[in-house]
Amino acid sequence: MVGSFGFPWLRALGLTACALFAAVANAQLLDDIEVRSDQGVSEIRLHFTVPVRYIKHFPAERGELIKLYLQVLSLDGTEERDFQEYKRTPSIPHVPAFTVMYSTVRSCLSVRDPLCLDIQFSKPVRFNIRQGEDGRSVLLHVLADTNSHTAPSTKPNKR
Repeated sequence: MVGSFGFPWLRALGLTACALFAAVANAQLLDDIEVRSDQGVSEIRLHFTVPVRYIKHFPAERGELIKLYLQVLSLDGTEERDFQEYKRTPSIPHVPAFTVMYSTVRSCLSVRDPLCLDIQFSKPVRFNIRQGEDGRSVLLHVLADTNSHTAPSTKPNKR
């Protein structure tokens, strides 16, 4: 008799645990951060679990903190929730250490289903940003900083 009551309880517990795991897995929007370097340019690819649309970023091309604004283009009718997540990246040659924090809190951007990212580098970088071709990624190119390595140019004297 004890076994017959224990089995449905165990099954219910297992199903509940699976449902909770699925909810947590679905809540994660930033799937992966991939970094590649080639000839002084490093490409940071932010992979998302859902389609996203690039809206804008600030500052324009140089900074230590990059504010990146996206819109989630969710194809399934998932429940809307406000959440935040923080990701630290491993040490990568030719790219200053950085962390990524993102939020879906509606106050971060006045669009439906906002996704706002703060990308914090350990020192200022020159960069450009564009939407990935797959619709689920954003590309951040960290460029070689020519200003910090060269002295100001002077015009040669004419004789």
